[in-house]
Amino acid sequence: MFSRRSLIAGLSATVVLPKAVWAAWPERPISMVHGFAPGGGADATARIAADGLGKLLGQTVLVESKPGAGTTLAAAQAARAAPDGYTILLATAGFAASAALYKKLSYRPVEDFAGVSLLTEAPYLIATNAEHPAQTLQQMLDLAKAKSGQVTYGTPGVGSGPHLMVELIGQMTGVKFTHVPFRGGAHAVVEVLARRIDFMVDPPLSMIEHVRSGKFRALAVTTAKRSPSFPDTPTVAEAAVPAFEAAAWFGLIGPRGMPDDIVQRLNAACASVLADSAVREKIKGLGAEARHSSPKEITDLIATDIKRWSDVVEKANIERI
Repeated sequence: MFSRRSLIAGLSATVVLPKAVWAAWPERPISMVHGFAPGGGADATARIAADGLGKLLGQTVLVESKPGAGTTLAAAQAARAAPDGYTILLATAGFAASAALYKKLSYRPVEDFAGVSLLTEAPYLIATNAEHPAQTLQQMLDLAKAKSGQVTYGTPGVGSGPHLMVELIGQMTGVKFTHVPFRGGAHAVVEVLARRIDFMVDPPLSMIEHVRSGKFRALAVTTAKRSPSFPDTPTVAEAAVPAFEAAAWFGLIGPRGMPDDIVQRLNAACASVLADSAVREKIKGLGAEARHSSPKEITDLIATDIKRWSDVVEKANIERI
């Protein structure tokens, strides 16, 4: 089990911090903001991370849900916060997708933030009703080719990570699907169960129980390798679209100008939390895997995803908000 002593020992091996900084921060609770409604996968991930970080840092880490405008409200709040380590943002793959979709933001999604660390990575899961005639992703693509524009899929909304991911599959295969956006993955689940749409795409949490119960058929996962939560489900690259790869991820970033010593302490704390077996099991229960990174790695990932999804938005002629 991690402890403050193990955290300090780990840090001492990699970075030397002024004693005054250790003594001064954190002196009060830390706010972890995210842009989703309470109760979903983002909120659950935030609370797992906040609990572990709070124990290590000796201060409560408060989770603040600020949903709306494709997570940009939460991001704007974090960007405007004082860069003193007391406000951090749970960023997601949707953070980059929103940057690609919105014409104008009140913040710069790369330059106005300091990377801390990735926390988790999960595939997007492509799934259909178990009684749907298409039993594989290739069969769903073949059906869409035969009935151009008539095969429907649901996602958590226009410009969401799942939406852009399916658009990318369409661009790589020449297949045309009809997008049916919903306000969250739970609504798409209802429509797949009722067979009113052909398939849906979302991080695994919204579908995992239906897959396990046999009501849903998992067609593919979008990551480069198979998911431990769905070991018998092929990747998109294995099933139908060679070289395809996309992932849902959660990570922590803070306001630009956050002192490097605080960034490094948060990064080391994340590493200790994610190394704990109980934490890893909780993350696995969400259909994800624990993944620590350097501050630079999460910053580079955000920049790469923004470029990638901006290209998809442009080629698909998706109207920017």
